[in-house]
Amino acid sequence: MNIFEKRLAELANLPSVIPGDQINVTPDCLFVSGQNSLNVIKAFTRLGCKNAKNPARILFSPEDAEVEDILRFCTGKGIRVIDCDLSQYFRTENIPMNGMVIAGIDEGIKCLGGRGAIPIVISPDSMAACLATGSFSMFIPETAYIEVNGALSGNVNGKMLCSHLLDIFDDSLIGNAVILGGTVFDELNDEDLKDLSRFFQLSGTAAGICSPGGPFGQVESVIKIKSETILI
Repeated sequence: MNIFEKRLAELANLPSVIPGDQINVTPDCLFVSGQNSLNVIKAFTRLGCKNAKNPARILFSPEDAEVEDILRFCTGKGIRVIDCDLSQYFRTENIPMNGMVIAGIDEGIKCLGGRGAIPIVISPDSMAACLATGSFSMFIPETAYIEVNGALSGNVNGKMLCSHLLDIFDDSLIGNAVILGGTVFDELNDEDLKDLSRFFQLSGTAAGICSPGGPFGQVESVIKIKSETILI
C-alpha cells in the first residue's frame, strides 16, 4: 500500500486495501461549499435524515445567495460555518493537514492535495448521507506516482510546472489517484505550491496528494520527469 491507500485503510478500519476494493471511509473532515451546498441540505431532508453525526468534523462555507438557509440548517445541527477557504481556516486554527482525508462536493477541494491533505470529491447525495452517518462509500483507484526532479530555472514557477504536467498527461489520469513528489518541491514557495496543486483538479484525478518524499509504498505506475525539460 502507498501513502494514499494506507490512510484510507486506516479510516475504513481495514488492515489493507487494493485498487478495486469498495470501502466505507470515515473522513477526518467534511467540507460543504460551492453551488451545490443547498442541494446537500435538500438531499439530507429528502433522505429522511434528522441529525448530523460528528458535527465537529463538518464545515460549511456558504454562498451569498444561500447563506440564510445554510445558517439555519447548520445552527440546528451544531455545524460550524466558516467565511474563508478551508486551507486558510486550518492555518488559522493551527490544524495540520498532512494525511487528512477531506470529503467535499466542490472540485476545487482537490487543490488541498498541495497541502498534504487527501481530498475526495463525492456527490451532494453522498455528502448528505455522510453528514448523517459519518462515512461514505468509495472504490480504491489505481495510483500513479509522478516524480519531478531537478531545480527550477529561469522564470519557471508552479503555474508553468502545472501547465507542463497538464500538457504531458492530458486526460490520461482521469479516475486515478496521483501522488506528486520529487526534489522539485525544494524549489517551490507557497504560491508555487498553490498553483501546482491545481493540476489535481484540472487533470481529472480521483484524488491527488503532494508527497515530496515519495509514495511510501506500492503504486501501479511511476513516471519520472526532469524539471530541466520545462521550457521557459
